[in-house]
Amino acid sequence: MSANVIIVLCGWLIALAIFFGFIVLVRYLQHKERMAMIARGFNPDSIPKRRRSRGILRAGLITAMVGFTLTAGLYPLGFLLPQLSSAPFHLGPWLLPGLIPCGVGLALIGSYYLEQSASQGGDESSSREKQNVIHLKDHLERENRES
Repeated sequence: MSANVIIVLCGWLIALAIFFGFIVLVRYLQHKERMAMIARGFNPDSIPKRRRSRGILRAGLITAMVGFTLTAGLYPLGFLLPQLSSAPFHLGPWLLPGLIPCGVGLALIGSYYLEQSASQGGDESSSREKQNVIHLKDHLERENRES
């Protein structure tokens, strides 16, 4: 193998290691947060999960734009490389590194809008639950008045 191929492979391995290291770091921080909640007497399962819909939209937009940019940047390769097939518009497999993230980004954007339409019916029940909640301060005041 030539030195250029080895350098490229090492670069990909380093990028993959950074990606998986970030995933491990996020999981570790979630674990530490959960253990800190248990140590302070909170039940982590009783705390409502935060909705990540805005994050999904942001991730989808970023991923789709990166994919679109890669596709636009790799498209001129079809004019530089010899015609291997009779694909129209000089399309070829060199566009896949851009088309795949573009598709993933569009799927994330679609899931954001599907989640929004599905959760509109659930908002009424959550507002009813909020009306039935008695704050701790109000509860203690009622107890003091009754005793």
